[in-house]
Amino acid sequence: MSNSSDSTLASSIIGEIGILTAENSEELKSYVLDEIRNSSIFNEIFNEHGQVLDKIGLDISDLFLQVLPQTATEWGLTLWEKRVGITTNTSKSIEERRAKILAKLNTKGTTTVEVIRQICKSFVSSVEIIQNNSDYYFEVNLLTTTGFPYALDSLYDSVEIAKQAHLGVEYKLIATTQSEIYYGLLAMTGECLTVYPRIDKKIETSGKIEAGISQNVGSGSITQSKEVI
Repeated sequence: MSNSSDSTLASSIIGEIGILTAENSEELKSYVLDEIRNSSIFNEIFNEHGQVLDKIGLDISDLFLQVLPQTATEWGLTLWEKRVGITTNTSKSIEERRAKILAKLNTKGTTTVEVIRQICKSFVSSVEIIQNNSDYYFEVNLLTTTGFPYALDSLYDSVEIAKQAHLGVEYKLIATTQSEIYYGLLAMTGECLTVYPRIDKKIETSGKIEAGISQNVGSGSITQSKEVI
């Protein structure tokens, strides 16, 4: 399940139980008579209780985020790590800790190629597994188009725990960069000639331009000088 769908699920649950997370003070005032609503004393009371309800709403929202490892925050991840038997290491990023928890959950059951694949996909977007049973090892190709944002020591440890002890494993990290590059060439030439009277001149120009992609723009002007007397 993706992070966006997990967040949507948590939000829908919060909405169903009717938690007010904004403008609780005004919500409280709407239930009383105008005389009470306009009282400065009652306004203070409503404001205080509104802030308390806002805080409760935020706490409950945060609580629902901890239900799934994909959305759990710092304190929720610590509980998940304790549940699956992982030593908490706060120096690692939240994303890496989440991936390690998911990998640990995927190791439940018989060790198969699919289990190894699911463990790896907790850390990277795509994976290829090539079995070499005759040589007692398998290859794991980790594929990504976004790079490897953190060290994969946790992935290696998880696979080592899940695989059969007599099998070796080799890893290949393959990062593919996709981009679009545009090339353009613009050539501009210009010529200015000043021709004096009563002087015959023969002007010849020639040239050759070769370019893969070009747009050649030329311009010229002739300025007639004043006649000399």
